[in-house]
Amino acid sequence: MKKKLNNELDVFNEIFIKGQDYKDVRSKKHVWEELAHIFNGELKIKYTVSKVLYTLNLEIPYKNHNVVLIETDTKPLKFNVELDLNRSFEFNLSWEDYTEKVMKIFGKQDIDVGDERFDEKYLIQSNETELLKRFFKGRKLKESILKNNIYIVSFELLKNKGISNLLTVKDRNTKDINTLIELVQLQFMLIDRFIELGFVRNGGK
Repeated sequence: MKKKLNNELDVFNEIFIKGQDYKDVRSKKHVWEELAHIFNGELKIKYTVSKVLYTLNLEIPYKNHNVVLIETDTKPLKFNVELDLNRSFEFNLSWEDYTEKVMKIFGKQDIDVGDERFDEKYLIQSNETELLKRFFKGRKLKESILKNNIYIVSFELLKNKGISNLLTVKDRNTKDINTLIELVQLQFMLIDRFIELGFVRNGGK
């Protein structure tokens, strides 16, 4: 009884104390199963001991890489891809909300990539400005990010692993298979861009 109470308190803390909204991801299970079938991926469903909070975890192979999709009852849809780069390159783009606009006034970096809609929507930062502009050159990649209203695309070095992680964050409301297919294909485009520019060690293929 005490163990059950502790589990329920953990659930309460995770949902309410951290200020997160609860949404049952199990309702998306059949869509993720279809997505796994389309891309020859492996779907794993995890849950807390009390079986109250669920996590959908889908791993999709692409070339020599893996695209990992994760969504939980309390956290938004995220995509992670680990890449081994032959150079130091990091960037972060996120919605340019009011707070970030104010921060820009006081000197927070914002790089323009030459697309008015894209530059207006996103605050972009990088340790390599010119490389970033090369990375986002062309319309296809930027159009996909805009169309799908991506919240964050972040690429940073994982110092404990010596490799870099590409993180893409969507929202809590993605339910239909066609949108999920587009989001997976966006990850493929991002990976291909790193390869095309010669950033991935050993070609990345």
